[in-house]
Amino acid sequence: MLVCVDTIYADSLLALNLAADYLLLLAAGRISGAVLRRRRILLASAAGAAYALASVVPKWGFLTAPALKISVGVGMALLAYGSERRFWRCCASFFAMSALFGGAVWGASLLAGTDASGAVYVPVSLRVLVLSFAVCYAVVSLLLRGSFSKRAKRVAALELELAGRALSLRALLDTGSSLADPVTGRAVIVAGRTAAAGLLGLPSLPRDAVSAAERLAALPGLAGRVSLVPYSAVGTDSGLLAAFRPDSVRLDGSKLDALIALGDVNSPDYDAIAPAGLQ
Repeated sequence: MLVCVDTIYADSLLALNLAADYLLLLAAGRISGAVLRRRRILLASAAGAAYALASVVPKWGFLTAPALKISVGVGMALLAYGSERRFWRCCASFFAMSALFGGAVWGASLLAGTDASGAVYVPVSLRVLVLSFAVCYAVVSLLLRGSFSKRAKRVAALELELAGRALSLRALLDTGSSLADPVTGRAVIVAGRTAAAGLLGLPSLPRDAVSAAERLAALPGLAGRVSLVPYSAVGTDSGLLAAFRPDSVRLDGSKLDALIALGDVNSPDYDAIAPAGLQ
């Protein structure tokens, strides 16, 4: 929805708009602290690029109506982040980034001596598009550093399987976490007890690590796959976490050989905490 010249080449129009929409949706997700599902973002970007191409067809001028543009933008946000708990935050970030980016590209075209007044699209090169995006992302990150510092933390999709049951969680990738099992060396991901109980088929789990480990070891399929993992944190010099090894652990689609420990994860934005080095 950004690039056009007197003679419009469909492949160039699609490619540039696909790249622009992908970058904008990706940036909106990062700013909002959303799980970045890149295939969904790519699908939404492709839909936006197709709309951009259709809107330059002479007989389809109605596609440039403001109400329709807004509807398409919301639809793209739904494709990319419709499963997010705070979808409207992602949607608002996408529109804000798009507005800022559009203004930056327009300004770049004026500096280049191109008057795009009254045009549906602004003629820009790929280099100008990328540079404009980089500047916009830097400005938004700087302006929102204080209010969105916690939200901008990287959150990834965590998928667990055990004994035919599956569970999808949101995992914060914590750069300060290096938790691992001292015996096997496996990385340890801490999941909230309440969230993990569903995967284990239990209504609840004990807070005491030893009791929780005994409860886990008694479950079918977990014999020999339960351990106690020592840890230290702010306010706790030495503690223990009950941990188990599921049948499958995937983080952002990548399969891992990791343990799931049961702990306290009190955040509306994520259900688990994983070492950032796993990504």
